[in-house]
Amino acid sequence: MGKKIRIGLIGLGRIYPRHVDDSIEQLDELELVAVCDIDKKLSREVGKKKGVRYYDDFKNLVNDDEVDVVAIATPNSFHYPIAKYVAKRNKHCILEKPIALNHNMASRLVEAFEISKGALFPVLQVRYNPAIQATRYHVHEGNLGRIFTAALTIRWTRPQEYFDQSDWKGTKKIDGGSLITQAIHYIDTMQYILGRPKIIYGKVDRLKLDIETEDAANAIIDFENGTRANFEFTICTYPQNLESSLAILGEKGTIKIGGLAMNELETWNVEDTPQPSITKGLTPNHYAGGMYVGSCPNHKAIYQNLVNVLVHGKPSFINGSDALPSLEIIDTIKKSSRLKREIRL
Repeated sequence: MGKKIRIGLIGLGRIYPRHVDDSIEQLDELELVAVCDIDKKLSREVGKKKGVRYYDDFKNLVNDDEVDVVAIATPNSFHYPIAKYVAKRNKHCILEKPIALNHNMASRLVEAFEISKGALFPVLQVRYNPAIQATRYHVHEGNLGRIFTAALTIRWTRPQEYFDQSDWKGTKKIDGGSLITQAIHYIDTMQYILGRPKIIYGKVDRLKLDIETEDAANAIIDFENGTRANFEFTICTYPQNLESSLAILGEKGTIKIGGLAMNELETWNVEDTPQPSITKGLTPNHYAGGMYVGSCPNHKAIYQNLVNVLVHGKPSFINGSDALPSLEIIDTIKKSSRLKREIRL
């Protein structure tokens, strides 16, 4: 690849500084060489500011011979077709969540990269939260014994203005819904720690907001290991975000990961296992003057993983297939709600 890994970024919306300022520009092995956005003025402004080539057609960036890795940070529905094109061009891809609007499309995308010379690196950056890593380690080591129940609670807010100021947020065609936009990282965390679900009974609603998609959902999820989890999700919390938490109750321990974005160890009572000393980690992204937050911006870790794989030949910490289980759970919650019955996976 030459002296540095050369990155081209497609999509210059609110998340783009996490990719460029916080990540690419912080790692010596990486270099931003091109940007792209359908907004020609924005693409030109960012390109000139960063001193790189700029495009308004994603195919031109992907076909740029100077680009080794394509990072995609567009609205949701464009993730799949752009990444599919990247796979056909045999280039590596860093792809924001969700990697597609549903599990079937996502599976096809993962398959496309399996036959490509390029690798897919999904942006599942929340997995890097120190509290999540510590909890997963002790659960998988068996320190809590058998896990009886768990509760995933996401009590967030997204005001009507959040949707009104956008031409795609809250739409079925481009956004796809709050479950795959706001909840997906924490659903991923739940299955990352607890394993594969086998039965899901869910209900999806639009309770408050004037949007095409859901603003609340609930589910009972039975996992293959015998754990039963309750899932509660809303973006209608008044007046601001309250919590994003995962409580795990086992025969020898109780752990709760909490905070606004599942970034704190709130409860730790584990037999013969003192609470681990962990780094605080990054604070979540704050928007609208703190009215609501996003996930913790561990994007630098995603790019460091890219360097570890492409430069140092290490196994990838997150692979394309890792993005599939959360989408399968979300699709099944929606299907269960539609059919009004439990679904066995």
